[in-house]
Amino acid sequence: MTKINIIFSTKNEKNTNNIIESIIKSYSFDNNKNYILSIVIFDKTFKQNIESKLERLPLNIEVINLFEIQELEKKYSNFFSKANCSTRIDSIQRARIQQQFFIIENFETFKDSIIWQVDDDMLFGRSELRNNKHTVNYSTNYFSEIVNLYHQNENIDAIISPSTYAPPIPSLLYCESQLNVFFKGEYMPKKTKVQSEFHDYYNQNNSDKNYSIFLSNTDNRISIVKNILIGKPITKISFNNNISSVPEFTRSKLLRGGNFIVFNPEIFHIPHLGFSESNNIPARRSDMIHSHLLTEVGFQIRDVSFFSLVHNRTFNYSSIENSSEKYFSDMIGALLVSYLYKGETEFTNRLLFYQKHIKNILELLYENMNKNEFKNEIDRLIELDIQINSFDRSHFISEFKKFSLKQENLKLQLCKLVS
Repeated sequence: MTKINIIFSTKNEKNTNNIIESIIKSYSFDNNKNYILSIVIFDKTFKQNIESKLERLPLNIEVINLFEIQELEKKYSNFFSKANCSTRIDSIQRARIQQQFFIIENFETFKDSIIWQVDDDMLFGRSELRNNKHTVNYSTNYFSEIVNLYHQNENIDAIISPSTYAPPIPSLLYCESQLNVFFKGEYMPKKTKVQSEFHDYYNQNNSDKNYSIFLSNTDNRISIVKNILIGKPITKISFNNNISSVPEFTRSKLLRGGNFIVFNPEIFHIPHLGFSESNNIPARRSDMIHSHLLTEVGFQIRDVSFFSLVHNRTFNYSSIENSSEKYFSDMIGALLVSYLYKGETEFTNRLLFYQKHIKNILELLYENMNKNEFKNEIDRLIELDIQINSFDRSHFISEFKKFSLKQENLKLQLCKLVS
């Protein structure tokens, strides 16, 4: 029987409980199981007790603790240099590389199997709207279907599948439309090439099956706007009702993140490449950079919406400070991707968007809210706006060129290994 290995890293015990519970529910709907299910969890929590909490569950679960993770990092330390990854920060890129180490170390175990990499805040179900409430439907036989697809497509190396319901980080990228909805009652996305790249989860204009409901638990105007600014969705959930009843490949847009299904484990010998400048702070979007690298060295990557998962993000620790920091880091990553794969014109258009975007959010606050009640948020947004508009274009283009050269050198090394 084919083995499915679900792998995720976590710092959150609650997230772990939620995703495991969702796997059990989805697993229970598969009546004709043609697979063996295995789960590998990288426990990066403070208490390090996930293994003891899950040992009674009727699943094959292996927990990798912090000591084991550190030992893997020591053994494969050269991988970090090849991947351009800083070990001073526990980034998403670093977590993906840690998973690579484990798979390479246990390659015979993972050979001839499916490896499903997910974020710990995903749920193995479909986003639905019932009685004006968002729900998760677990009746889709994800695991049997992925096994069937695996055996029918020997030429495919990996699948990118989306997440639905909650927006990806950085939340500030999506809050302008939320504020427009709340203040003005409607929002029509601009149909420009640049705007369409931001895949606004709240305002998809390509389907009439997207529902608009008010999700907030409070009627307090101040609280609602503050929630929007930290990324807590209050309107217009994305409802994917147009997914085909059977898996269908589409041309990959390489907008990868959080839901990656690997058919060919040889992929994990390719360093998960990312960008960080001299400050060692990694830019977001390493998933996209890595997906591009995989295609450039000959791997076949496809998109399949059928295996969409629900993003179950919590907002307990969200703040305007965190949102602003992640926004800038994401901006650097997005500009790099635009420069590398779309050219300098697209890079320029993208930069112009960012230079105006935070100003637009500030204007909405000035026009509709008492500035004194939002002093902290406004001050932080002003700082972010200054940071963006002080962006040294020449410096970063120079850094992007250096990164491009590093990427090309890595591709040459990889091609030699393949040959």
